[in-house]
Amino acid sequence: MTIEQPAFGQRVREIRRAQGLSQGDLAGTDLSPSYVSLVENGRRIPGTKIVRSLAERLGTTVEALSTARRPADRQAQRLDLVGRLVAARASQLTGDWSAARRQLEAVLAHADGSDQDPVRWEARWELATVLGRFDDPAPHEAALRRLLDDPMTRSAPVLHARIAVELAHLLRTGGRLSDAVRAAEDAVRITGGLEPGRPERAQAHVVLLAACVDSGEWRRADELGAQLRAEVAPLPAGEVRAGALWAAAGAQYLAGDTGGALALLAEAETLIASTDGVRQRFRLARARTLLALTAGPLDEADALLARTRQAAALVDTASARSWLAVLETVGALRHGDPAAAAGHAAAIDPAVAGLSPLDRARCLLQAARAHRAGGRAAQAEEFFQAAASGYEQAGAFRLAMESWRELSAGARNAAEPDPHAVILP
Repeated sequence: MTIEQPAFGQRVREIRRAQGLSQGDLAGTDLSPSYVSLVENGRRIPGTKIVRSLAERLGTTVEALSTARRPADRQAQRLDLVGRLVAARASQLTGDWSAARRQLEAVLAHADGSDQDPVRWEARWELATVLGRFDDPAPHEAALRRLLDDPMTRSAPVLHARIAVELAHLLRTGGRLSDAVRAAEDAVRITGGLEPGRPERAQAHVVLLAACVDSGEWRRADELGAQLRAEVAPLPAGEVRAGALWAAAGAQYLAGDTGGALALLAEAETLIASTDGVRQRFRLARARTLLALTAGPLDEADALLARTRQAAALVDTASARSWLAVLETVGALRHGDPAAAAGHAAAIDPAVAGLSPLDRARCLLQAARAHRAGGRAAQAEEFFQAAASGYEQAGAFRLAMESWRELSAGARNAAEPDPHAVILP
């Protein structure tokens, strides 16, 4: 067996990168990462035993590592990979996410050269997007973290920012709030060098503010809300601007300005009304309606609830129906009708698919209030405890504390903002 450098080292590097391994991963316990680096750079010729060990760890053969491909073969392989990538995009357009996942994973399995780095990066980015369509967040998170470690990502600040924002959002919706705050802080840092008006800057600030509100850092959220309002100014009309106003409204309400918060939500809803995001429009309508039912003028709240019923009918998912039951419950309590509130609360299903851990806890909290208003003390206590437990599991310890306090006090202090009424994008 003859090992020719630097071709051997280049081949090792290509296959290692294609599999998302670090030099430390490849080194294992019997080699050092620095030795692997020397081999990959063509500065060391490994012995037979080490060559076999490297081949085994890379899941390939000694012959495959020792044989460099001809340029014509590389070009044919690249064309094949591009064709697979196009097929995966077609599957996404038709909504066949399982097929798209298989096709993109096949691209990554066969993209083993540095000349194929752009195709491999595109496949990883699209695979991360596709994995977000499945209920299992672990592969989605792993794909995003691999992208963050990719040299191509780190050399492109806009792409780096988009992935960091997506990771922070995933962690937040998955109930890992402390991790979400750290990821969002990283996203804000990355976007700090982008010019004002870039959507990624606003999105990074939005996810940081949202994670801070959910985790109970409300004083910090007030400061972040002021920063976010400055980011809104150069943004064009559309979903990004609407999302920024929506997040700023949450911070403004918690700071004690209900009227200002509702005004920002109304502006956000106007901006998003003409977009194609039906689900996003419903989520915003839900947030605005809940806040109005909790603290706004009653006639405005009733009008918003009527509109939200229509929006829920268009979305028509189990989670949308459960959220509508929550809003109906809050509306009945606002009107002083505990019997109606109990009827609506019975339709709340916190276990339905599509609800985040925080949303489940919010649903349980509103059901607890309905039970209490109806004089069912034992059921109320059970639901308050379940809500507090849900908040704690999600890392929302301040909201959990507020739930325990409301249980022990017998009622919420109406003069204070209700943190359970704040839902952010």
